[in-house]
Amino acid sequence: MGLPPCILLPGLLLLLGQGTTEVHASPEENTSEKEQWPMLVILKSLPFSCNPKNLGSNGTSASVHSLRPSDIKIVASIGNVETFQNSGEISDVEKQNRTGKRVCIGMVTVLSDIIRHFNPSVLRPTCTPGKEMAPRRGAEGLLAQAEELVRSMKENQQLDFQNDWKLINVFFSNSSHCHLCLFPQQQRFVQDAMIKLSETLDYLHQKIPRAYVNLVDLSMFLESSSWLEDTMPTQETETCKCQIQSTTLYEAVTQWSYQETWERILFSSKYNQQESFALTYQPFFIKTSLSPPSKEPLLWDPTVMALHLWNSMMEPAGRKEKPLSAVERTSISCPPQESPYLFTFQNSNSQPHWQTFPEMLKQVQGVQLQCPDKNPSSTVPTSVHRLKPADIKVIAALGDSLTAANGAGAGQRNPLDILVEFRGLSWSIGGDENLRTLVTLPNILREFNAKLIGYSTGTGDQNSAGARLNRAVSGAKSGDVTTQAKELVQMLKNDKTINFEEDWKLVTLFTGGNDLCNYCEDPLTYGPENVIYNVQTVLDILHAQVPRLFVNLVSTLEILSLKELHSNSGAGCSSGILRQVCPCLFKAQDGSRELASLSDANRRYQKLLRDLVNSGRYDTSDDFTVVLQTFFERVRLPRMPEGLPDISFFTPDCFHFSRKAHAHSASALWNNMLEPFGQKTAYHDFQGSITLACPRKDRPFLSTYKNSVEPNGSILQCNDTAPSSTKPKSVVAGITAWTMSPPYQPTL
Repeated sequence: MGLPPCILLPGLLLLLGQGTTEVHASPEENTSEKEQWPMLVILKSLPFSCNPKNLGSNGTSASVHSLRPSDIKIVASIGNVETFQNSGEISDVEKQNRTGKRVCIGMVTVLSDIIRHFNPSVLRPTCTPGKEMAPRRGAEGLLAQAEELVRSMKENQQLDFQNDWKLINVFFSNSSHCHLCLFPQQQRFVQDAMIKLSETLDYLHQKIPRAYVNLVDLSMFLESSSWLEDTMPTQETETCKCQIQSTTLYEAVTQWSYQETWERILFSSKYNQQESFALTYQPFFIKTSLSPPSKEPLLWDPTVMALHLWNSMMEPAGRKEKPLSAVERTSISCPPQESPYLFTFQNSNSQPHWQTFPEMLKQVQGVQLQCPDKNPSSTVPTSVHRLKPADIKVIAALGDSLTAANGAGAGQRNPLDILVEFRGLSWSIGGDENLRTLVTLPNILREFNAKLIGYSTGTGDQNSAGARLNRAVSGAKSGDVTTQAKELVQMLKNDKTINFEEDWKLVTLFTGGNDLCNYCEDPLTYGPENVIYNVQTVLDILHAQVPRLFVNLVSTLEILSLKELHSNSGAGCSSGILRQVCPCLFKAQDGSRELASLSDANRRYQKLLRDLVNSGRYDTSDDFTVVLQTFFERVRLPRMPEGLPDISFFTPDCFHFSRKAHAHSASALWNNMLEPFGQKTAYHDFQGSITLACPRKDRPFLSTYKNSVEPNGSILQCNDTAPSSTKPKSVVAGITAWTMSPPYQPTL
């Protein structure tokens, strides 16, 4: 375990000398290494198994793109780091300056101590400005620090300024919250910040040979706290008038997009075109960027910040998505043996995500439905078990972001499109275009009944005009769907275009995915039994209050196949969003107990849904039924001909469904609706072509339990149909065990 922050930082400063406010190598120092810089306790208190001998170093590197930790001679930083927790203004500027330097000292000293493990001759770290310099604000202050840094390094007799490699951290941030906004505010914010930083970066680029520069962005980390404005060269900071939504998906997408916007600029900049200088972007994300970091005091510990920075340096450019966490006080990453150098844009061997992800063009995914009978029943049916597709007058849906169709129409160039709910493209409820260009369940049903109502169109959340009876809410868990069901009942009752008592209605309920994604963090709340109880509550509301209703209950999606998208580097997927929206899938390692537990929970979700429907709880009248549609139970990841995952089925976050996947899901749902009970497909081939079944002449109705078994037989509803685990020694024992079995009770 690491030391508590209240002990570590003061102890660290004592090791540097009583009353010291900065670490600054002096040219006249000529003491032994031990006297010059005592070894800190940080490496002794943390598991650090890096073996410098295994990294295969053959002398000092000639290129920054093959720079190893052992090549670094000195660690330096500019830009003060302020960690005050209060929200009011601090009038004591000198106190700010001292505290900022102290945190800077803590961070660079820990970094230097790690590097000393690889290179025992590394010099004392440097934090500028020196004591004699008055604090200055804006671009002038940061440039002045850079000038002081160059002067001090040139005067350091222990440093070969021309030939020694230097690790320089440039800490910056901005009081504007534009990084939480959507385009174009976010993009403009990054561009403006880069312009203001360029004078300082140009100076470092021109004046310092053999430099690896970390551009350390603390904007998200410091946004909720009072901090020094001169940590970022700025004039009057812009106040973004954007709607900041407190949702996990919003937070994850804006953080990811913010990093990608920086990388778009830096990837092709002049700062990465030489062998002796590289500029790498190091973001400081936090898990809940919309909450004050002060809620987690450990995050403010300079040791935690330093270890996070080091671990980020061990990650390739474009994949630095791990949020700052107090857990990092307990781990230090080692350079990978296959690439034992500090990563730059050039040596990361990966193109920026926006260049590798295919453009989500509006591919023609439509079909023609040539069914011989598209007519409604001769009279309005009174039984749900004799319901033809054309008899459906109203369609609705309940669920989460997969039903809201987040990102379904997203383009390659704007990852923030993932936040857009393309409800008109939704597989179960979308009504944009028509079946010849877009396959959705409403577009299929409109081939039978052109007057169908309730489907959603266009984009917007559940309260937008085009949402209609698509009550799905992005990020919703099973416990949230109860509210959606109550809203739907009221809308059905209040809509004057709907005959509430007489019109036949179809509702598709799909939930449980977000529960499963959080199962490992709270197995009780998100456990199968509780989730099925939530589903039962929703179905009970509909059963009690909505007449003439056919409910599609879609089985929980098998999510484990999505893990390969993010573990396969060739797929080009970012793991940053998955880390936040589905943490349990991200955390579970292949072959781990956690992954097995998640898989078991996934299967139990599916089994308990089946048990609930098979219990007969919702077959008490002829005007209501619930049918389990099983096509999502076994999902195989679609693949390209060369074997890589086919990411054209996903939005740029590699989690939500693209327009293409929505079309396949709609066709699978429709075909399931026509398949008899007991014969429903549990697997849909997403790689195959889209085919739509037609109602059979002898089976023209939507399939239910009752119309699947009548008039020729029945379904044997037994919990256990497996043989005995051992061969029975007596026929009496076998019969006795069978006759004593309790009657079926749904497991809730």
